[in-house]
This record gives sequence, C-alpha cells and structure tokens, in this order.
Amino acid sequence: MKNRWQWGVGLLGLALCALPAAAVEQVTAKQALNLANQQVPDYAQNQVLSIEGYNTDSALRPRVWDITLYDHKRFNGGLVVRVKDGAVVSKTGAVRLFDDARWTRFGRNFSGYDPAEIVRLARWALDSDQVVAKVVALPRLSDYEVTALTFVLRKPSDGNVPPVWRIKVRARLKTKASSEGWVGYLQYNAESGELIKDELSVK
Repeated sequence: MKNRWQWGVGLLGLALCALPAAAVEQVTAKQALNLANQQVPDYAQNQVLSIEGYNTDSALRPRVWDITLYDHKRFNGGLVVRVKDGAVVSKTGAVRLFDDARWTRFGRNFSGYDPAEIVRLARWALDSDQVVAKVVALPRLSDYEVTALTFVLRKPSDGNVPPVWRIKVRARLKTKASSEGWVGYLQYNAESGELIKDELSVK
C-alpha cells in the first residue's frame, strides 16, 4: 500500500512538472514607469530623463526596462529603476559616461543630468507596443521577419520638445533564416508617431 501511495505521489509530481509555466505578462514602457513611480520618492516620480528597453520576447516586448529619473538628491542627478518581467528589481544611481557628445551639452557628461532634459509626459503619446506595431508594419521590412528590438526614449534637445523613440532592429529574410542580424535604426516622434529617420540597411 505504501509503495502504491509513493508511486502515485511520484506520478503527480511528474504531471505537475510537465505543466507549462505561467507566462509572464510583459509591461509596456508606460506601465514600467508606473511601476517605477511606486518605488521612488514623490519628487522623482514621472521625472523621466530616458527609458531603455531590451531583451525582447517572441512578441518583441522588452523583458527589461531601465528608467532613468531626475533625482536632485543623487549624484549626477539621476536614479535608474530597473523593471524586469513586470516587477521592479533594482534602484541605483545613474552614472553618466559620455552619453551626449554634442558640444552644447558636453559638460553634462561631467556635471550630471539637468532638469531641462526631463521628458514632458503630455508630449509622450506613443507607447512601446505601438512602436512595435509600426516597426513590423514598415513596408521596407515586408520581406523580413523582425526578431528583436531595443528601445530608447529621450528628448533630442532641451526645452519643450517631444521625446523620440530610437529603435534598433534585428531581422532576417523570410526566405533565408541564416541572414539574421542587426539591420539598423528607426526613429519615431513619440508624440505624433511620425517616422522621422530611417537608418535601416535593408534593400
């Protein structure tokens, strides 16, 4: 009897192991920001300097979001909140290492972030899922399967200007799977959704 009970428990264990793991619901950039806001002081909430998304899943949704917020109480004025698989996993100070080579803003690589760089959320309409839809529907990519994306949202300059999505695209020809590789960049106005720069190397 004992052996039968042990055998039954063993079968149950194998059956449970065979069940598919619950899929993690990945969040969009705006949803990631909402999660980050819950973990930072009031004065840093929504003070977006940049948002980066990478490690996309099969639906081209980033599994990891790094959200840099302006925090005047931190060194360099920046706080990075990492959201992974729909949950905040870390908060660290932002280290700015020559991320802006333009002469007019070169000094900030040493002095840190400036409030003039904060994104006006009222001008950020295009969320990351909408960006994905635009990329895969791009006529120039009609012969390609897009396999991965990286995302960066930030303002192109100081002042009351809309932020821009800069998207790095990995793709392969639908007729040649071995052709997969990074094929260039696309830039979208995050307020209007307009494609403002196409730097793809596809034919």
